[in-house]
Amino acid sequence: MTIEPLVLVAWLGWGTLVGIDLVTVPQGLLSRPIVAASVTGLLFGDPVVGLTVGMTLELYALDVLPIGAARYPDFGIAAVAAAAAAAHSPPAMAPALAGLVGLPMAILGGWSLHRLRRRNAMSVERRLERVAAGDARAIWELQRNGLARDAARSLAVTAIGVVVVVGITHIPWQEFRHLELLSGAAVAGGLVSVLSGAVRSTGDGARRRWLVVGLGLGIFVVLIR
Repeated sequence: MTIEPLVLVAWLGWGTLVGIDLVTVPQGLLSRPIVAASVTGLLFGDPVVGLTVGMTLELYALDVLPIGAARYPDFGIAAVAAAAAAAHSPPAMAPALAGLVGLPMAILGGWSLHRLRRRNAMSVERRLERVAAGDARAIWELQRNGLARDAARSLAVTAIGVVVVVGITHIPWQEFRHLELLSGAAVAGGLVSVLSGAVRSTGDGARRRWLVVGLGLGIFVVLIR
């Protein structure tokens, strides 16, 4: 696999932007898998594959609520890596690579977020007295350093994704049979994940009954098409 310098710079830049969008700035939903992967697909000239990867990972990400101190995977950077891998592999492998590349990368990204929070907490502790005294410069330093750390984290995870993708492209996928089974397993896992999250969030009573009605109507529409 040969990567043009401009494409590599765009890849690293997009991955970094996707990473900081999750919790820092601009929080414009660029980190949603369907957005991150689709743009990556455009970058590599295969938007359909990017959209396929994004839709697969979105199923897993819908069960994640990135708020507060909760630990959660970083599906945005993971989607960038998975879409890049899928763009350089047989089209039938797109959902499979969403699982094989995207899910481990999402876990790695989540771990890096946890480390980032620890570093930010240490930075706040060092400036606690200045912040309590209303020192505007201390607050600016916290904001600036936090953004820089998140950008460095996002760039590092994206770079790891580049290495993973380069390795993935050397696998002779065409020699394997029944690749569609891997893709089917990835999609099935996502459907189970999103259904599990829906059941937990609806609770009991009327909301759960409406969930059943919605699922029934959706299945009916799919069957009659």
